[in-house]
Order: sequence, then structure tokens, then C-alpha cells
Amino acid sequence: MNKKISVDSLVKAAMLTALSIIFSRFFGIFITPTIKFSFGHLPLMLAGMLLGPIPGALAGLAADLIGVAINAGGTPHFGFTFVSVLTGLIPGLITEYCKDKNISMKVQVGLMVFFVFYICHMFLNTLWLSQLFNNPYKVMLASRFVKVLVDGIINYFLLYFIATKLLDKLK
Repeated sequence: MNKKISVDSLVKAAMLTALSIIFSRFFGIFITPTIKFSFGHLPLMLAGMLLGPIPGALAGLAADLIGVAINAGGTPHFGFTFVSVLTGLIPGLITEYCKDKNISMKVQVGLMVFFVFYICHMFLNTLWLSQLFNNPYKVMLASRFVKVLVDGIINYFLLYFIATKLLDKLK
């Protein structure tokens, strides 16, 4: 299927990318070198949900590459770029899959948070951090578990609230 991305979608993706950079790079809070709280993932997940998997993935790619160029905030690693792409791609894929099925928004957002936070951020980001800091993976996984658990719960409620409000406005 040959779908073209409209100018409207590009503008929305660019705004969500900019929000992601601002939330992540300028308002992110490092608790330790390996534990950071930010809401930079929300705009990327929204990009995937509202615009589709490809614009969501491109927003994730742009947010990470531009964010690193503006303000490194740590050591660049293409594994983090990959996770950023997945953060926009996965919600888009879930939304596309659930489009014609009668799956509630609560379940859709739950699936998105599960895959993005509890698979990508918990396991993949911990792997990249263990490589960067040369620490054992399982030790880092244990130290990051509570952070990612809390982060996922908070982001579930925020994403559900924002998505339902936006979808009501777009109808």
C-alpha cells in the first residue's frame, strides 16, 4: 500500500517531535546516571496513535537525533535511537491493528504502555545503559525496575487522558 504522508501530518509530527525534545532534553530529571524521569515519550506515542506507525517512527527518529545534536544529556547510543523509533512505531501499529476491532481505548493504551515501557524501556534501554556504563545487566535491571514500573503507570493515565480528549476533538 502506497500511503503518502500529508503536509498536515508532517506539521503535527514536527510539533510532537519538538514537544518530545523539550520534555526529554530540557525538563527531564536525572535521579542517577541511569535513571531519568521525563515525559518526552508521550508526544512520540501520540504521534504514532494519531498519525500512524511511519510518522510516529519518524518522529521518534527525529526527536532522538535532533535532541542529541542540541543537548546530548548523556552519551549518544544508537540503541536509544532505536527505542525512540519504537516508541513512535508501536502505538501506531497497535492503533492500526485495533482500528476495525472493537477494542477499547483503555486496552489499546495498556498494550502501548506494556510494549513501549515494559519491553522497550525496561529491557532494551537497560541493555544499552549496561553497555555504556559497563555494569551487569541484571543488576541494572533490578535498579531500574521500580522507576520503569512507576513511569509506565503514570504514562498510562496521561496517555489515556490526552488521547481520549484529542480523539473527541478530532471527531
